Amino acid sequence: MKVEVFKRLIKEAVREAVREELAVVLSEDTVPTRTQVQQITQYERPRPTAPKPVYTGDPIMDMLNETRATMTREEYRDMASVTSDMAGPSMNPMQHFNAGPEPGLDISQFDFMMRAGDVYKASVAKDKEKFGA
Repeated sequence: MKVEVFKRLIKEAVREAVREELAVVLSEDTVPTRTQVQQITQYERPRPTAPKPVYTGDPIMDMLNETRATMTREEYRDMASVTSDMAGPSMNPMQHFNAGPEPGLDISQFDFMMRAGDVYKASVAKDKEKFGA
């Protein structure tokens, strides 16, 4: 087989394949696409932008300022209702936290704690001797 004949066969095969693919692509373009209709069920007010918290360097105040900046009224209301439910009839929320014994160990009952003051005083006296204060 000559090279010229081989090239011609390849060109014809490529033309035929391209024509078939173009027919498929063009038929896909003629099919109308459905438009999506967005349904809004409830109007939601845009959330006001809260000012950014000012960092003071005090970690507790910084955390409180961040919480104030990000907390919504609904979240505050939910939190306030939970704490008022916990208060019960006495309206003292701290009563529930002090109701039982403290968790953990009471180390004041160990005998080494009875001598802790003496050990500290002796260490202070040795430091004075050593460094002269």
